[in-house]
Amino acid sequence: MKTKYSQPLLILIIAFFLSIIFYIIQLLYSSSTNNRSSQIYEQSLVASINQYEYLPALISADETLRQVILQPQSDHLPASQKLKFIAKRSGADAVYLMDNKGNVKATSNYEDNNGGFLYRNYSFRPYFSRAIKEGSRQFYYAKGATTGIPGFFISSPVIEANKAIGVAVVKLDFRHWEKKWANAKKSITVVDENNVVILSSIDEWRYRSIGELPETTLQKINQQQQFAGKEHSSLYSKSIELNFSNNADKAFWFVDKKLYLVSRFDISETGWKLYYLVKHDAILTSSFVFFIIISILGILAQLNIKGRRHIAESRNKNRILEIKRREELQTVMNNIHIGVILLSDSGELLSANEHARHLLLDGQNLNSSEYTPIHINQLIDIDHENFDNILLQDITAPAYHETNTISQEKSSIPVMFAISKVNTMDQEVYLMTILNITRRKQVENEIIKINEGLEDIISDRTKELQETQTQLMQKNKAAALGNMAATIVHELSQPLTAMKSSIAAINAKIQKDDWQGVAESTARLHPLNSKMHNVIKLLKFFSYQDRESYEIINFIDTINQALENLKDTLQEKDIKIIINNTHSELLINANPLKVDLVLSNIIQNAIDALDNIEKAEITIKTENDHNWAKVTIEDNAGGVDKKIMKKMFSPYFTTKEVGKGLGLGLAITYEIIQEYGGTITVDNTQQGARFIISLPLTEFYSLAAAK
Repeated sequence: MKTKYSQPLLILIIAFFLSIIFYIIQLLYSSSTNNRSSQIYEQSLVASINQYEYLPALISADETLRQVILQPQSDHLPASQKLKFIAKRSGADAVYLMDNKGNVKATSNYEDNNGGFLYRNYSFRPYFSRAIKEGSRQFYYAKGATTGIPGFFISSPVIEANKAIGVAVVKLDFRHWEKKWANAKKSITVVDENNVVILSSIDEWRYRSIGELPETTLQKINQQQQFAGKEHSSLYSKSIELNFSNNADKAFWFVDKKLYLVSRFDISETGWKLYYLVKHDAILTSSFVFFIIISILGILAQLNIKGRRHIAESRNKNRILEIKRREELQTVMNNIHIGVILLSDSGELLSANEHARHLLLDGQNLNSSEYTPIHINQLIDIDHENFDNILLQDITAPAYHETNTISQEKSSIPVMFAISKVNTMDQEVYLMTILNITRRKQVENEIIKINEGLEDIISDRTKELQETQTQLMQKNKAAALGNMAATIVHELSQPLTAMKSSIAAINAKIQKDDWQGVAESTARLHPLNSKMHNVIKLLKFFSYQDRESYEIINFIDTINQALENLKDTLQEKDIKIIINNTHSELLINANPLKVDLVLSNIIQNAIDALDNIEKAEITIKTENDHNWAKVTIEDNAGGVDKKIMKKMFSPYFTTKEVGKGLGLGLAITYEIIQEYGGTITVDNTQQGARFIISLPLTEFYSLAAAK
């Protein structure tokens, strides 16, 4: 008996067996690929060795180099220099000559620390003893006894009178091969004739052994100092041998708890073996993915067959349901309280519910034998052209239209309708919904009447507002005139005060018949008169940017002139002026009168604040602050209340008594500084208030103004 789980289970079993076949195919393919890759690496390594195997024999045949062995007392330097040249040109790590006792007589690295290999004895190395004993070329790999750097040694005996009198040796550094293998992300290992790993793309595998080494082999390695200080534990913990071909041995190795597929190749020239390792996880993962894909495809195929069968059954059910739906739709249409009509594409009525028949047909039944075809434009006020345009509209978002009914028996009724397309089994028709909007029209008419009344009210209120606005404009004009007068009084009060002080000083000197200094006081009257004239002119055009009156002025000269104008006042109140100028010249581009107004306002404020202050002082400091003219004006009047500090630059704000200030000086000062692209700030020191003015120097003015 079949269950609902039998077919999916069968699909999974088939997918599992196919995955096993796919796994075996991958092993065979990976074996073939590993063979080709291993051969490439093996041939490349052999080619590198063959590139240097001639070199020791060539050195041993060189008469100049042989003399360093034949004449033991001769200087090594010429031979060492020649060996250095040979090593550099050939790319060898080191080249050296030993006598028949294993002592190095000349070497290419004689300039290294402690002379490199020079005068050292390497008779314990097999590449020396075998070359002397056998009289033939030798290959050997070991960790350097002197440098600690592993290398591949190629040696050849130096023959004189059929006797070996020494050995020529070339040392090669194969670490660059390991770097290439590591960069290529390949797991490659080369072992020597003792099955010890000498080259590996993975550092942790180097100097480990392939399997456990016999005790005699370990003793021989230690005696030769081949890998001094290194242990030779087995690389793999378990090995499973496989044979897929006759050309190479295959095996599974468990290395550091990971399973690898291993291919082995012999390097006949050196007696070494090359092992190429591939992680088994990759093969197993791809087989698992293959299993998942096959399972999904099988299940999808099964679902597709079931789906087709289900679709066929659904179509039959849908036909039956469509008939029932149409019957139910007609029932709903008859019971709904909105007129519903079905139309042909030409606008002819096909059916209508009861509400539509009472609204448009006076209750006439479309199915009666006396019924004659009726077009929609016979029932509502719409012509053929408009009806066609409505049908062409987007049926996904039908628009609502308003019109009136057409009837012979009763008056027309305002209605709203919408039309949308409906697909039935046998034809395409249009569905019209129609609604009686008589009540809505009545409400709209009432709203229109209310709106007309509101318009009359708004018109009256508008006239009243206009009259009020006219009165406010007259008051604003009067206020503006008062502000203008206040500004003129404020700006003229300072030079008038200075003139008054100068005239009083002149009268005092006349009464005392002391004419000394009278000329100076008289000379100050003319600039003050000019300043008053310029102030009146300036106030007239103060709201405009006056670039046409700009000129290059020395800020320091303007400060001195402002102090000169206030000299009598300063002397009268016994105020000490301290000036600290770091430069003799700070050039700015500005209107000199406006700059004078700025300085005079701030200094006058300081003078007013210093009333009744003993040892009153005003300190003025100028400096070039990163291409900005910076002026600091400080007093010792005790400072400004922090609550009013933010309001100090606001128009008509003053802390002075009535009649002594209008609150315009600092507001005008702030506006002038802003016009020139500068800044002005105020804060307190331990002694009093401090104003800091910064204006751009001449060559930086245009940039600051733009900002």
